[in-house]
Amino acid sequence: MNSNNDNDNISNLLDIISIMLGYENLIENRQQSAENNVNKSNQRQARQILDDLHEQFSKQNAMLEYQNSLLEEILKILKGE
Repeated sequence: MNSNNDNDNISNLLDIISIMLGYENLIENRQQSAENNVNKSNQRQARQILDDLHEQFSKQNAMLEYQNSLLEEILKILKGE
């Protein structure tokens, strides 16, 4: 009879340890998911910032090219060409 009680106690202890490990795993998975969501959000934000910068630089380059062409025309006029 004592052997069965010992087996039941060991079985119960293993069940409790299994539940505790499962709970710890769940907490770790949730934390990793939260970190992954933050990383994905940061990547999206960085991509958006880079896209915005690219757009602004493209506009600025177009404006500089226009100003350069105007300056070339002014130089031609001043040189009498």
